Amino acid sequence: MSDKDAPAGSGESSEADIISRYFAPLAQGAGEALGLIDDAALISPDSATDLVLTTDGLVAGQHFVEDSNPRDIAFKALAVNVSDLVAKGAEPYLYLLTLALPAADPVWLEQFAEGLAEAQSSFGCRLAGGDTVATSGPLTLSITAIGRLPANEMVKRSGGAAGDMLYVSGSIGDAALGLALTQDASMAAAWQLDEAQFECLVTRYRRPAPPLALAPILRRFAHAAMDISDGLIGDFDALCRASGTGGEITLEHVPLSQAAERAMLHDKSTRERIMTGGDDYQVLAAVPLAQCDAFEAASRKAEISVTRIGVLSKQGAGICARDASGAEVLFERPKFDHFR
Repeated sequence: MSDKDAPAGSGESSEADIISRYFAPLAQGAGEALGLIDDAALISPDSATDLVLTTDGLVAGQHFVEDSNPRDIAFKALAVNVSDLVAKGAEPYLYLLTLALPAADPVWLEQFAEGLAEAQSSFGCRLAGGDTVATSGPLTLSITAIGRLPANEMVKRSGGAAGDMLYVSGSIGDAALGLALTQDASMAAAWQLDEAQFECLVTRYRRPAPPLALAPILRRFAHAAMDISDGLIGDFDALCRASGTGGEITLEHVPLSQAAERAMLHDKSTRERIMTGGDDYQVLAAVPLAQCDAFEAASRKAEISVTRIGVLSKQGAGICARDASGAEVLFERPKFDHFR
């Protein structure tokens, strides 16, 4: 049974199914909503500028370890929203914060505010409002971020075409491995990581670093783009579905950090976690073949690492991940999903 066919109450609904079944109908007639398939909305306040709006919520115990440093919680909350803006080609501008607190601890709040100040300084945006409430449940926060870009230049995830080359920025899988280490530090010994490699992975989980400088480059060269938040394999599928294409990636071409390579060398099972675990907050982009050299050159000039990992194919071809021998590789759970 596909997500689309899962009956209500079956327990088989995915996050995407819930959105399409219950909430997409509410957005019908609002062109700004982009069909609720783009992790963002688009509004045009004037003829020269567009605004991109995106929102993400974080829940203690679900999106971060409950005893996490408040500075790290705040930094990550803003970073994951900025990641969506970057993938649309937008520059961060303002954000709104909703914070549901189990307790109003002044020390915690001071550190949380310090983390937000550090994040907004890094990303070039400012707080514009929000709401603070009490809750009997876990700590919950939500940020709505607003980005700016020239009119009619937003990079949607639905613009990919057969023959486009697939690129990713940065490296993949570090944050998923960092989460595993946060939950069980003894895994560092099994993966034979040194202290620097351990810290690299944990920091990637706690402090995402979306590639800000890539935003204007995507506007110039990419047909489609999205941030990699729920896992490379699942988000690759999401981009293809939105664009109405198939696609193929070669796993050996996916860029890994030295720490991730070492972990996979000593534990082959980490490949599943690396490719599907999520929390990368890098960009997956579809670039027309004729623009690839220019895209790579502009990225180098901006000191952003981009790597070609695959190609989009015609509609109906499906998606496929292959190893170095050309054999198809299947994953038990292609992406993170809150409801599966």
